[in-house]
Amino acid sequence: MASPAAAPQLVEVADPPVPSRTMPIVEHSAMQKIKNFVLMLGIGVVLCVVSWWLLHNGFLFYGISSGAIGLFCVIGSFFCSVKKSSCPYCGGALDILDLREGRRVRCEKCNEYSTVNVGLLKPLDPATISETMEFESPVFRSSLWPNGCVACGAQPVRFDDLAKTSLGGAAALLGHVQVLRGSVKGIPYCDKHKEKLGLKVTGEKKMFFRWSSLRMMRKYVAANRNQPTY
Repeated sequence: MASPAAAPQLVEVADPPVPSRTMPIVEHSAMQKIKNFVLMLGIGVVLCVVSWWLLHNGFLFYGISSGAIGLFCVIGSFFCSVKKSSCPYCGGALDILDLREGRRVRCEKCNEYSTVNVGLLKPLDPATISETMEFESPVFRSSLWPNGCVACGAQPVRFDDLAKTSLGGAAALLGHVQVLRGSVKGIPYCDKHKEKLGLKVTGEKKMFFRWSSLRMMRKYVAANRNQPTY
């Protein structure tokens, strides 16, 4: 059962509204296409140079890895056709890298998800469930939790802890080991679900939750909208 200390973190949160509008996916201007080309090509060249340095200093694995990514960026700069759209929720600018039907796009400004649909970007059905915990949200400091299991919204019966340890990617490429750690306490679950919320720690020491339930992710973000993030 939930401990008395964890219970006050639960708050009643209504489902955030979903707009009915869709946004067209269009071409970038010629100037923006040139900027995207130069940026991707520059990243690829830098990574190839880093790869050469790593390989010549005995860092075989990191040298091959950075070289492969750099080569991908160089090739992609000539063939990648990035289009743009606007978030149906907040109107923020979005780059559309993949035009496949049903492709999901996250807005970093408002944390809402949309999907590609016949050349348009429309809000993703909030009832969508992901088996791979693909929906990401920031981890808020002093998080308030919606009164419901993070996987299904049912009445919580316990509060689990979650921890993550990873290596800093940039430091690893330079042959240094940087251990990044994060932990969160008091995650609400019903008696049918567990381990349905993931934790990602980035090289910039930012923390993100990875959700299986888009509906519960949206409620969590709504409950903590004005809170600072990690």
